[in-house]
Amino acid sequence: MQTKKKEVQNKIYQGAMEVFKENGYRGATMKEISKKSKVPIGNIYRYYENKEILFDDIVFELYSTIKYNHIHEDFKEKSSDLNKKPRVFLNNYINLATSKPMEFFILFDSSIGTRYESFLEELVGIRWRKYLDNKKINGLEYENFDKEFIMVLMKLAITSIIDICKKYSSNEKLLRYYLIKFDYFFRSDICDKLKEISFNERN
Repeated sequence: MQTKKKEVQNKIYQGAMEVFKENGYRGATMKEISKKSKVPIGNIYRYYENKEILFDDIVFELYSTIKYNHIHEDFKEKSSDLNKKPRVFLNNYINLATSKPMEFFILFDSSIGTRYESFLEELVGIRWRKYLDNKKINGLEYENFDKEFIMVLMKLAITSIIDICKKYSSNEKLLRYYLIKFDYFFRSDICDKLKEISFNERN
């Protein structure tokens, strides 16, 4: 009996992912999920009270893991070597994107209307706070830094990682290759140039 319930719940889960990916959260309906999963709508409500709870079931674990990955990113870790493994932060992204490709897409592209719709901005905020902490540890002044411009660069970096993960989630070898190339380019070439630029606010 327990196995049967798990099978039904899995059918609902798989059907819901397809609907959320195709229509987004706002465009998804329990009726459409029922049709896609081939589970009577009355039976779906026995497992999920509404589509919000169902959406949570699909993305919450991924959301929490990615957030944890950003909170605990080691800024001191060297850039990925082009001929070796990616650094831990990126390797975590690779594992998540390849193991949960549908959930990954849904979290970042189908969450408008949910509490996850500002997740990218949340990640940028985490990166900004870590940036300030790193500056403070190194005894650098940051009160007059151009926050908005720096956050644009941070958002660009995070968005690029996410886009690469979405594009190559079905091919781990290519995903690894392009993330290493991106990391080497962004953290080496660009960062070296940025060191020469003042980020103080302009009046």
